[in-house]
Amino acid sequence: MREFLLLEYASGLFSHHSLWQLGVDYFDHCPEYGRVYLELHIERIPLNTEQKALKVLRICEQRQMHEQVRSICKIMAMKALRNNRLGSALSWSIRAKDAAFATLISDRFLKDYCERGCFSDLDLIDNLGPSMLLSDRLTFLGKYREFHRLYGEKRFSEAAKLLLMLMTAHIAPCSFWMTLLTDALPLLEQKEVIFSAEQTYELMRCLEDLTAGKSDKQKFQDDDVETMKVEMLRLALARNLARVIVKEGTLEGS
Repeated sequence: MREFLLLEYASGLFSHHSLWQLGVDYFDHCPEYGRVYLELHIERIPLNTEQKALKVLRICEQRQMHEQVRSICKIMAMKALRNNRLGSALSWSIRAKDAAFATLISDRFLKDYCERGCFSDLDLIDNLGPSMLLSDRLTFLGKYREFHRLYGEKRFSEAAKLLLMLMTAHIAPCSFWMTLLTDALPLLEQKEVIFSAEQTYELMRCLEDLTAGKSDKQKFQDDDVETMKVEMLRLALARNLARVIVKEGTLEGS
């Protein structure tokens, strides 16, 4: 009888927008049905703000309510994505350990980068750490941002090695290959030779794989800019290969 009365009272508190947290404590004192009631009421709480969502999340985490934790994180990730708040959406999807949703948001980040030429939410992307292993696309996003950081710091050899790894490890989406190859152009044009002969051959193979994978109809539909990029890359790669051969020949002869 005592537990039944506590359950009724706690349920009443949950219906009040500012007293629901007191209801949690009452449910905690109901050993038989308290957790079941709490789980049901938690799922009905309107997550109007991120602050409220974090409060509910903390309550669930403290009580090892793993299913509710994932549900809250997914709901908040969807809300953030609908409002085009990609950083918040990615953060919530990582907390939910939702690989599929993290992949979707990573694709949005990459799409935005292609359209704007820069990344948003750099602090989040720069500090992904082990979280980037949640999905291949998230790993690619984190590593691609690392490439840009290395290039910005003029650590060209490391940047070149990472860029090549992103292509040969097959974690980059095929639609992004041309962007990666275009990123190689400034490195190919450096005064100092950055790519070795072996690396240059790898880039050539990647370029040929990209162009060979397109049908004649697709090639016909490609705009002039894309065609010009391919020709510039072929020329830059051939020139780099010649420079490498001369350099390596000079080193062998000395």
